[in-house]
Amino acid sequence: MRHRTILPLIFLLITLQGVDAQRYINFKLAKTLVEDAEYHINRLEFKAARAKLEDAIKTKKGYAVAYRMLGVVNMRLKNYEAAITAYEKLFDLQPSLSRAAYYECAEAYLKNYAYTKAHDYFLLYKLSDDRDYKTDEQTAQRAYNLKVNQQIRNCEFAQKIDFTDKKEVATNMGASVNSPYDEYLPTLTSDGNLLVYTSNRKTEDILVSKRKKGKEEEWAQARSIGKEINTPLNEGMAKLTACGRTLYFSACAWDNVRGGCDIYQAKFDKTDGEISEVQPTKGLNSDVWDSQPSISCDGKIMYFASTRKGGYGGTDIWMSTLGNQGVWNPAVNLGSIVNSGGDEEAPYISADGLTLYFSSDGHPGFGEADIFRTTQLTEATTLDWTVPQNLGPSINTPFREAGIVLSPDGQRAYFASARLGGKGGLDLYQVAVEEAIAPQQANVMLDGLVFDSQTGEPIDGAIIKIGRTGTPKQILKSDANGQFFICLSDKSTYSYIVNKTGYQTSIEARYFKRQVEEPTQHIAIPLTKKGSELVEALGSPPAAPKVRMRKNLSVYFDSGMYELTDLQKTQIKKLINQFDGKTKNLNIKVTGFADDVGNRDFNQSLSEKRANYVAKYLETLGISKEKIVYDGEGVVEGNVAKHQKRKVEILILN
Repeated sequence: MRHRTILPLIFLLITLQGVDAQRYINFKLAKTLVEDAEYHINRLEFKAARAKLEDAIKTKKGYAVAYRMLGVVNMRLKNYEAAITAYEKLFDLQPSLSRAAYYECAEAYLKNYAYTKAHDYFLLYKLSDDRDYKTDEQTAQRAYNLKVNQQIRNCEFAQKIDFTDKKEVATNMGASVNSPYDEYLPTLTSDGNLLVYTSNRKTEDILVSKRKKGKEEEWAQARSIGKEINTPLNEGMAKLTACGRTLYFSACAWDNVRGGCDIYQAKFDKTDGEISEVQPTKGLNSDVWDSQPSISCDGKIMYFASTRKGGYGGTDIWMSTLGNQGVWNPAVNLGSIVNSGGDEEAPYISADGLTLYFSSDGHPGFGEADIFRTTQLTEATTLDWTVPQNLGPSINTPFREAGIVLSPDGQRAYFASARLGGKGGLDLYQVAVEEAIAPQQANVMLDGLVFDSQTGEPIDGAIIKIGRTGTPKQILKSDANGQFFICLSDKSTYSYIVNKTGYQTSIEARYFKRQVEEPTQHIAIPLTKKGSELVEALGSPPAAPKVRMRKNLSVYFDSGMYELTDLQKTQIKKLINQFDGKTKNLNIKVTGFADDVGNRDFNQSLSEKRANYVAKYLETLGISKEKIVYDGEGVVEGNVAKHQKRKVEILILN
């Protein structure tokens, strides 16, 4: 009998030992799976890490560490619902394991528009004590400590927003513009038909895309803006002047950069995006990061982002005015109403010169960084701005928004966003502009041309005084092509007086109203030479205005190369074709250059090869061999970036 009593006890002990052994085996296996997941996380292989962690949880029930890591992995995979599930399970199992997990769970709720739950967890993170938690995660917590107060403010702001009242829906601009990488900081030509923006596909480069003919919101496949600007280094953050004839952009680590990144300018042909005369913007740059320029319609005020001393946080927005000699005056900070303790970036000044749009992670918003709007209360040279207005849920999301531009007719906004559903990273989107976020004033863009009434030739240096009754007249000067550009108040009558030495004064008045189909209006102003009154009185018809022929072109080469690409051949054809078949009479000078890499003899030879290759190509376009003079000048001297030294200059002499 005693043996019969002992036998079941022995079996029970053996069974319990077997259970403990299995638990131990499962624990070891689960631990190994977590270690494998850590390996994949370090290699940024998050899907593989997720699979390992899910296996670890199946192997060892209630494995809190695995849930902690699964939350992190799902955040990186932007699967915020799954991240919330993992974090909440962690808090049920072991609420004292990780303080940082509460911040991360709050971020997951925020990304999911659950701002009340996000606020609770951000507050819990802020008010808790590190000593109450088992995991030491000081590196992550230092970053979270810097952001938690702002995130709490974001949640308090967003809780007051009715997201069901979204007035407009933004649409992605598609695969011809966007990629799996970041696209951001868009700008448009004054006709709205050419989009210029930054893409970070390998390095930061400037790309251009043309609007398809007859297709209002369809864009052609984007291409590089050209070798004049884009290099294996970083270039981008481009903005056009309102007239679309000058491009301002940022370049980093070029030979002639003062700080980490500087602001440059270049002449821009808005019909095809052709670039020329690239140079640093004089007086604007500092010894630190300067970038993201935006210029007022009259070309006299520049807004840009910089980390220079005297700011309020990381990156601030600064303003500079153009001096009389074409050199920008010392920049001033826009002040504490616009700038915050966070980062303010990507300024865009609208055509009215009063309304400034910018991105910020320091003002209350929906999450990472939002786009805001502020207006000047007084004259454009002061720093008196309204409190920034969040552009709302039609544009902003819990994700990052970076950079905005309005179409010339004011009907649409183009901006960058990292919201879910894109092609990857930051994408460019378009949305109809709500009245509440439109510029303070509607404007008409006026593109003018002053020309000789008898010859049709454009007149350089004509003085144009234009204004409304009771307001001071603005003073402009026509450029080498006889052109001038100005933004005028919508639905207003303006008088304009045009003077040029040796010509009769022209005085006119006109009512200007913005047309959606013609956001930029064109006027041609003929001037008559003094002493020609009799000719006009006899009824001699005025000449039609002529477009001044372009007489030079520079084409740029990769290091060590001298053969022309198809794009370069197209550029040269365009230069020659403007003379309408009169190519036999053209006299052309072709000069090759090289950078200073390698010895002098090699660079001299390379510059000659480049010139010779271009000269031979010109012959195929119908230019007589006897009419072409070509030579190589070796290395370009002076404060010029290396990639801009590798070129051939084509000059039409007659």
